[in-house]
Amino acid sequence: MKEPVFSFEAELLTDAPFNRIADRLNALPSPSGFRSLKSLLTWLPMEGSAEALHLRWERARWGALEQGSLIIRPDARGAHLRLEGRMRGWAGFLLFGIMRWKTDRLLDRFVEEL
Repeated sequence: MKEPVFSFEAELLTDAPFNRIADRLNALPSPSGFRSLKSLLTWLPMEGSAEALHLRWERARWGALEQGSLIIRPDARGAHLRLEGRMRGWAGFLLFGIMRWKTDRLLDRFVEEL
């Protein structure tokens, strides 16, 4: 039997300069240094280049696999933020609601911290 998969995505264009965001993230040992990103807990090492920063998290909870990424790209007006997440597994019925609760307005809160 196949496992259900729940996913979401959100995007935001901000006037915060890409270089400022990159410098702040590089200065921290983990993205959890931002209050808005602390709730996602398990961060993988940041991948970065001049074209984009990729922040990823992944963890298993109650038999479900939670995965997601925050992609930050430069834009002529600042930076483009894209949040993607998914939950795989039967426990996802319950956990997806919690995941959405943790990530609701996450991009807005992240920009406020910049």
